[in-house]
Amino acid sequence: MADIHEVMLAMNLRGDLSGTELAGLRWHLGLAERPGHVTEKTIVVNDVLDLLDEEQERELNEDGDWVIKEFPEPAWNNGSPYAASKMPGTGFSTLVRGDGHYGERWALTCRWEVHPDGHGELAELIDWLAARLHEDESFFGYQRWYEDDQPELLSLRDGGVVACRDGAFVPPFWEEWWDESDED
Repeated sequence: MADIHEVMLAMNLRGDLSGTELAGLRWHLGLAERPGHVTEKTIVVNDVLDLLDEEQERELNEDGDWVIKEFPEPAWNNGSPYAASKMPGTGFSTLVRGDGHYGERWALTCRWEVHPDGHGELAELIDWLAARLHEDESFFGYQRWYEDDQPELLSLRDGGVVACRDGAFVPPFWEEWWDESDED
């Protein structure tokens, strides 16, 4: 049994995103290598030493705690089109500069298969995107568990993304999962 969800997003982002913001966004979308400003983080691992794999080198810090240093993961690691494994069609990410009727903007469209292991990164990216929408706040999206026939539309409410399910607005799947995992 798979826990794969499909998420599709189409939106206009502000045209004044900085070079650092664009580099980070392209990395998160799988369209570029990790930029230099994304640095490794230190994680204390005293309670999980036996769960680390061989590649994760641990060391003692100045407080005597066992730690590992690792780079954060992008929200999506492959922006190039690929044949989806659990949904029909392709997965992809695209970011294009646009000028004209809508003004200066960045047009973003993506369609991804998302496993629960990536929900945290996805939640952070979508919150970041919602805070940088173009002034027209153009946003469209849907989510769908891979076995469902019908998608749930996504929309913006109070600066956050919500799903429309059975006529009510509910948290999107990545927030439902994230909230449940925080309770443990």
